[in-house]
This record gives sequence, C-alpha cells and structure tokens, in this order.
Amino acid sequence: MNTSTFITTLVNNTGKELQFSLPDSTVISGDLHITEIQHHSVDSVDCGGNEHSYNETVIQLWVNENSENKAEWTTDKALKIIGLVGKKQAYQDEAELFIEFGDSAHPTIRYSIQDVQENSETLIIALSVKPTVCKPSLNREVKAGACC
Repeated sequence: MNTSTFITTLVNNTGKELQFSLPDSTVISGDLHITEIQHHSVDSVDCGGNEHSYNETVIQLWVNENSENKAEWTTDKALKIIGLVGKKQAYQDEAELFIEFGDSAHPTIRYSIQDVQENSETLIIALSVKPTVCKPSLNREVKAGACC
C-alpha cells in the first residue's frame, strides 16, 4: 500500500479504533506509540546490475512493555501524528508504506499492509512480511540465468 492510500484510509475511517494485527494474529496493544515516521530514498543496484530508485515511508510503532497503561488508539490520533510529521517533512504519496514493529516477543520487522478490515467501530490493519526477491527474475525480458 502506498502512503497516500494509507492516509486516505485513515481519513475515510475517522473516529474509529485503530488496530494493527501481526501475521501470527497478535493485535498490537498496550502502551502503544508511533515513535517516528521515516522517509527513505532508496538508490540500489540489483544482482543483475540494474539500477533502481524509489521512496519508502516507515511508520515505527513501539509498545512500552514496562507500563501498565493501555493507549487508546484511534484513526484520529494517528492522523494527528501523521499531520505533525507532514508539516515538517513532506510525504511522497506514491512511496510504499511499511509499519515497523518489534517487542520482546516479536523481532523488529518492517511489515507490509496485507489487508484493511473495517466495521462501524474499528479499522484493522493486517500486516504481513514481504519476502525478498531477485529483481531481475521479475523481468520477463531477462534471459534465464541473467542474475546471480
């Protein structure tokens, strides 16, 4: 999902509880915070010698495991933080968006958004792990064996 679609999804679901669901069905809860929003510009060369340039947005979540508090997370609260960040650093609307999370039970991983589920009270962001891939193998015009 790109950054613009994510923000639009939040805007279209204002006033709802916001949940993030990990691939193992764990719903991230507790004293949850958006600790930072990162804007990455990536310039890379794949194993076939092809250059790539793209942007990413990373929303980093953190749960204070030493706290007994449970943060009330709503789409409005997320939009407030996203707006605050956007005033300081412009978003790249087409940048792929990742959610980064880790705690004592889950290693820190950059998750992709697999699915969005909504009802009248809740917006659930289902996360998944995006596997690595040999980029030249995705190009149908590249001959077999043209990469590592």
